[in-house]
Amino acid sequence: MIRFVVLSILMLGAVASFGQASLQKTFVQKMELPASPDIGTQVLRISESFLGTPYVAGTLEGNPTERLVCKFDGLDCTTLVESVIALAVAKTENATFEEYKNELTRLRYREGIIDGYPSRLHYILDWMYENQKRGRLENITAKVGGVPFNKEINFMTTHANLYPSLAPSDVYEKVKEQEAVINSREHRYIPKNAIQKAEPMLHDGDIVAFTSSVEGLDVNHMGIISKVGSRAYLIHASLTGKKVIMTSVPLAEYVASVPKHTGMIVARLNDI
Repeated sequence: MIRFVVLSILMLGAVASFGQASLQKTFVQKMELPASPDIGTQVLRISESFLGTPYVAGTLEGNPTERLVCKFDGLDCTTLVESVIALAVAKTENATFEEYKNELTRLRYREGIIDGYPSRLHYILDWMYENQKRGRLENITAKVGGVPFNKEINFMTTHANLYPSLAPSDVYEKVKEQEAVINSREHRYIPKNAIQKAEPMLHDGDIVAFTSSVEGLDVNHMGIISKVGSRAYLIHASLTGKKVIMTSVPLAEYVASVPKHTGMIVARLNDI
């Protein structure tokens, strides 16, 4: 029995080492992509390199303790955006794999510190706010026609049964406090019927997130802009497409086709 346990531990260690080696190999491949003159174009080029990657739902969930999840072989909409941004930053800064993971941590966690489930930036409104505060991006929604977005954000705590990690009362209370902070801020969005008018003002590599008709929820989905003339298309990890794809129709038509999308918010990466 002891021998079996020891062998199991060694096998798990070998699998972890293989996984790490595979991640590093993919990272090196991404770093060998052609350099782009600005961070937005770099984001777009790296996002294009993920086209066809399988969609995997809830890639950050299910761990007994909060830890950095780093994957390239299966992505959801959020982890696609975060991975692409961190890779673009790494490419621009000629960074190592460890420095890439540090940037991913700063993107995903409040103050760049992993301190349990509440330290993750679960709401995209909060994610944009915190990453703007540290200078990585700018929420440009107001500049491209945004109007006030007045909505009470509380989906996680009003649907705690969907989030097993909220079970401890102290975790629940911390997330509830964070929702209150989000609700104390002013937010803007571009209604879906105004998106086509905003499209010419969008740039390659802009990050867009789609506001939700679901009560208490800020956004349903997010992705990366690719411009074709004055029209914008979306590169995203698609649940229905089951992989990373670019929309076959421009952004305004895509958003109009999804009833639960009410509009969008937009962020632009700052050049490094």
